[in-house]
Amino acid sequence: MELNQLTLRHFGSTFRLVLKKLRRRVKEGNPPPPPPPRRDLIDVRDLIARSSLDEHNAKAENYFSSLPTWDYHLSKPFGSPADAPSMLINLGTVIQMLELFPGARVLDFGAGSGWTSRFLTQLGCEVILLDVSSSALEIARELYKRQPVIGTQPEPQFLRFDGRRIDLSESSVDRILCFDAFHHVADPDPILAEFARVLRPGGAAAFVEPGPEHSKTEQSQFEMRTFGVIENDIDIHAIWRAAQGAGFRDLKMSAFCVAPQQLTLESYEDLLSGGAAYIEFAEMMRSFLAGARTFVMRRNGEESVDSRRAAGLSSEISIRMPERAIAGVPTPVEAAVRNSGRSKWLPSGQMPGGVSLGCHLSDRDGRVLSHDWHWEALSNPARDIEPGEAVSLRFELPPLDAGSYRLEFDCVADRVTWFNQVGSPSVKREIEVRTE
Repeated sequence: MELNQLTLRHFGSTFRLVLKKLRRRVKEGNPPPPPPPRRDLIDVRDLIARSSLDEHNAKAENYFSSLPTWDYHLSKPFGSPADAPSMLINLGTVIQMLELFPGARVLDFGAGSGWTSRFLTQLGCEVILLDVSSSALEIARELYKRQPVIGTQPEPQFLRFDGRRIDLSESSVDRILCFDAFHHVADPDPILAEFARVLRPGGAAAFVEPGPEHSKTEQSQFEMRTFGVIENDIDIHAIWRAAQGAGFRDLKMSAFCVAPQQLTLESYEDLLSGGAAYIEFAEMMRSFLAGARTFVMRRNGEESVDSRRAAGLSSEISIRMPERAIAGVPTPVEAAVRNSGRSKWLPSGQMPGGVSLGCHLSDRDGRVLSHDWHWEALSNPARDIEPGEAVSLRFELPPLDAGSYRLEFDCVADRVTWFNQVGSPSVKREIEVRTE
């Protein structure tokens, strides 16, 4: 299900308007008074002020280096049945927000034990694991060893962070992921500036973080009291102001709910019709969102879009070839291919995303004999094909045995998609192959 991403301005107002309308149907009671404030709460601002940045980094390192076992961290997100649902739902949310593509260079900020990084690597991303703790990065290396990714994927890079400057060049990454990590930062504004520096124009940074009262929760108080780590409140307005000053634009908040509402069939139908069950669901979502800030921002500028992404791929193909051929003899083909989409096509043979002209082979009844029967490079030497550009090529199809065949010509972006699968028209031809 596609998540509803809202601008900051509409994030609160949308739910308020819906609930205001629906509450006219129900009688509201008086809410219970809030509990009295605790006097022994640790003020996270005092915690930050009492130590230098290097000392805060040392506390994070001490936490990971003192772990008696790595089992829980190595098994994330399946460390426990209680933690797994929220971790998986948040992971699915942030993957949608990032709009990843094979070969994307992704900085995993505060990567910790590397479980999010490993999933990104499996998706074909070139991942940079960044953390202030060298012990955390050792756990992450061990994770990749114990759970190697399937297939040929980009090798991950492990990078220690000094808490100040990210050791990457300007405009060198496509995406940044902050999964439950940004609220551990002592001074967020300079880090946002670093994010803007290393992101390519139009690149995205996505965050899965707690809410504005996070430091006061029982778990946060325990973490700060026991380990001395920072458990900051997330002030989305302050973050957005600093991000805009650093060069970000287009903030989107994600509205969703981790805990599903279990309904009878009758209540489910009532929810769909906008009845009382809908009000309860909206209230449950609002309650969850009060303690969560999941959002994505883009760096100023336009992102270069190429054939590593399926969206925007389209071609116009014309084929000239004989209707009859001789068994065992290659069939000559003349083709013209035009890039009619909005994405640049990477050179044929480049992985991922290199575009070639492909051909599916079927029998006369349409049964597929070879889905990847033949691929032909669009240019020699291989080069980018810009939107609107057309290329002509001549080539020979492999010899066939005697029989009747159907050929379907389509462009294909290597390890991404066949163009017809995203709506681009293919070209079909029939050929009769005889012995003489």
